[in-house]
Amino acid sequence: MTLLAGLRETFSLKPHGGEARSRSALDEFAGLALVVAGVAYLYFDAFGGVIRYALPAAGLTMLAYSPAGLAIVALLCHFAARLGDFESLMPMLATLAFSIIAIGLSLAIGRSLAEVGFALYIWLPFLVALAVTQRRMHDRLIGAMVPIFFIATAGVLLNIVVRYPWVDASYEVLGRQMVAARDWEAYGMQRLSGFTRASYTAAAQILICYIALEHRTRPLVWRAMFWAAGFLAIYYTTSKSPLLAMAMLPLTYFLVGRIRESGAARRRWAASAMIAFWLLLVFAGPFLAMTYGPQLYPAGTGVGADYSSFADRVLNTWPNAIAMVDRYDPVQWVFGRGLGSIGSPQQLAHPDSYNPGDNLAIYLFVTFGLASLVFGVLMFRGGLRAIAAGGRGRRDLVLIIGMLGIGAAANVIESVLPSMILAIACARPRSRRARRGEGQA
Repeated sequence: MTLLAGLRETFSLKPHGGEARSRSALDEFAGLALVVAGVAYLYFDAFGGVIRYALPAAGLTMLAYSPAGLAIVALLCHFAARLGDFESLMPMLATLAFSIIAIGLSLAIGRSLAEVGFALYIWLPFLVALAVTQRRMHDRLIGAMVPIFFIATAGVLLNIVVRYPWVDASYEVLGRQMVAARDWEAYGMQRLSGFTRASYTAAAQILICYIALEHRTRPLVWRAMFWAAGFLAIYYTTSKSPLLAMAMLPLTYFLVGRIRESGAARRRWAASAMIAFWLLLVFAGPFLAMTYGPQLYPAGTGVGADYSSFADRVLNTWPNAIAMVDRYDPVQWVFGRGLGSIGSPQQLAHPDSYNPGDNLAIYLFVTFGLASLVFGVLMFRGGLRAIAAGGRGRRDLVLIIGMLGIGAAANVIESVLPSMILAIACARPRSRRARRGEGQA
């Protein structure tokens, strides 16, 4: 498919097969606006370093944050337009209720308005992808990810021989100095980020967008070549969890293929076991690692070329994050410390205690407490719905597994693409054809 044809497919006003039908002109506008906002997030993220270097130099700093404005308008229109549709109403009300409760509890616990507001800004890509998926329009978003594989891969590989001017460049927004793209090393290697803002962002883009590309690439030799190029690029980002997930993709595709060829009952339990394995890796893995961390790393994290980022997570990042939750406060155990209590929003009010989380489950637990387990349940359901569908379901299941692979050692929520895949996993509707017994997406 050519780039022009892909753009027409993504932004077409004509509903694609399986998408929710528009109920009014406002509803049609809201659907397209959500797609535009989602695609804007994708490409502003893909060129994050370039944009935050070029726009401030031209005096247009706030344009770098325009996807957020598009997202807010699109979400408001979506909510207003779908109020009369029962299929959309219940998920919307559940999301709205969860959000209102989370905001209220966050403020009651002591989070500042700035922290909560920044956290909501970070969650906007998730909410956009959630609404797009509820409309059954997520194929458009995933299709728009395909070119990003080539952009991110080329950006990192070129970065091996070219030092980009946006690396370590700074700009000012709302009185705060920000970095356009991080300049850092690990294991004695420069962590290359390509056109985006950080190496781990580039690695996540390559992994997720390869899965979107693989679905549309038929010749095995081309899929193998793209996989090898993506693997090499991720290696130069030095991001270990995306590299491991990329390395396991061939096995993952093989297992998913065998599962899909089996009978309905066997397919269901085999898919359940596969999804449960990845969920346990993300949700239980950190707690097991922390328990045996001192035995695993008696010499500590190491220094210089011997520094181990995983040891740092096991010995410092994860235990310190869990320690934020007051063990004697049942409210915090059940509902967490609130929006803005972990990750980037901390730097507004508590920079000295900044903790990135570096694991999806830990980030969610500190934010929402044990209530975060609902995300695990929804991801499990989304994976089962994907395996019951057709070819696109195969793609969606591998996307969910890839996102969980990233989430084993990254917080996911603060990265646009993984956050959107998390939303697709949580909101993926049951295939209409599968419900009629045809087993197709």
